[in-house]
Amino acid sequence: MIGKKALVAVVVLAVVLVGSFAVYETYSAGSGVPCGAVVGGEVARIQTSKSQLGAVTEYRLPAPDKYPNAVTGAPDGTVWFAEDELPGIGHLFPNNGTVVEYAWPGYAPPKPPDCIGSVSVSGIALWNGGVWAADESGNTIVGVNPSDGKTVSLNTSSGADYPYWLAVGPDGYLWFTSDNTPARIGRIAPNMSMEIISLAGVGQDEPLTLDFVNSSLAYVSAINLSSTPSNPTCLCNGHIYSFDPSAVSATITPTAVGQGFNLILPTSAAYLAGSVWVAQHYSSSIAEYSLRTGNWTTWPTSTIQYSKVTLPLVTEAGSGGLWFNEHYANKIARIDPTAATLTEYSESNPPPSSFSGVQNDLSIAAADGGAWFTSLSGNYVGFADGNYSPGWSLAVTGGNNSIVSPGGNASFAIRVSGTWSEPLKVSASDSENLTSIPSLIRIQPGVSEVPAGSSPYDLGLKVNAASNIRPGSYTVAITLTDGLTQQSAYFFIRVQ
Repeated sequence: MIGKKALVAVVVLAVVLVGSFAVYETYSAGSGVPCGAVVGGEVARIQTSKSQLGAVTEYRLPAPDKYPNAVTGAPDGTVWFAEDELPGIGHLFPNNGTVVEYAWPGYAPPKPPDCIGSVSVSGIALWNGGVWAADESGNTIVGVNPSDGKTVSLNTSSGADYPYWLAVGPDGYLWFTSDNTPARIGRIAPNMSMEIISLAGVGQDEPLTLDFVNSSLAYVSAINLSSTPSNPTCLCNGHIYSFDPSAVSATITPTAVGQGFNLILPTSAAYLAGSVWVAQHYSSSIAEYSLRTGNWTTWPTSTIQYSKVTLPLVTEAGSGGLWFNEHYANKIARIDPTAATLTEYSESNPPPSSFSGVQNDLSIAAADGGAWFTSLSGNYVGFADGNYSPGWSLAVTGGNNSIVSPGGNASFAIRVSGTWSEPLKVSASDSENLTSIPSLIRIQPGVSEVPAGSSPYDLGLKVNAASNIRPGSYTVAITLTDGLTQQSAYFFIRVQ
């Protein structure tokens, strides 16, 4: 076992490696119930304050901080999420901004001065008539009946401790991952019996997320936090595995996906349009493995000034493409594979200029038209609207692929359409390294700012490959931003 578990553990690791900032904000205890907590086993109603920030709608929870974490949408348009501080779960009704809180019984309420709860919840799911969440710290999976608030708890410590992710399988069972070694996953039958499944042949990899494609195909992401004499801190890699959920036994040997490609802390994997899309947490990029071609493609995010990495965390297939969150960048993002574009929505105005402005968005859930997310230290539940338009958009004119030789160059063009009242800043990133900061590829847009105006505006750019660059495939991103919204177009370079 590697230290403290849960997704927060992954975040803490990233803090150690990349920068230094507090995962949690602290609050003084309020009057009445200590830290504002609901007594275990009780149900309470609170009111959020709603605010709009470009594409993002925030439902801010009252102080002290509830530490909202895992999130999932319901078919009726409401939203369920974990409240680590409660500890328990909350039910948000977006139409009026109210939240019904269900406090789990048997847990000690948080205490001042920090009011931090004793649980860490990354997995949540609607299943078997209840709302289920995985308390990794307590080795417990808790189900709540919304009709009466009664709970059912299952302890996983005997077979699969540190339950991390929850997913309803095509077999009607509730599946979960065990964030530990040796690698195990589990599933719970509707009659509450629990089966533990050992994953053979995965070394020191620790399972994190599960994504069911159909009744015979599922993907599990797994990270490797172990060390070696040559790398005493952390290997910080991992794999994506596939398996057949209809043919499991006490031990299965999953198949490694796309072997030979070095994934950087693959904290999440999602299937979309014939590919597996992977959040590389200790990086500034998403990795895509095409099941048709057997090739990997790296999709860089835009870069930020105060950190070399943006820390993508969770991937979710949804309307408009692949949704994911960028922890350090404080953004919700969406890749449209068909258009080869990236749209990123800032969670604050202005966007952070240092780590102190990061609100610790740890969980997302794709929904109709966008994605729900939780802001752990920002103390709100948010929705990123994929249909939002800032009034302008960009598209590639001409081709977006080119073959160049070392020392050669290629030219591309982007057209900006719509109207923008302020200049649009232009920046570039690429897939050369985990930071997505260009090095041996020199990217030269025609301007550093697109002047305020209206469409059409044609922006040309030249891409130069250094003479000593390694042959291979590279992805270049050109990003335009008005401050709150970033839009990027991707170009694909083959150096040979």
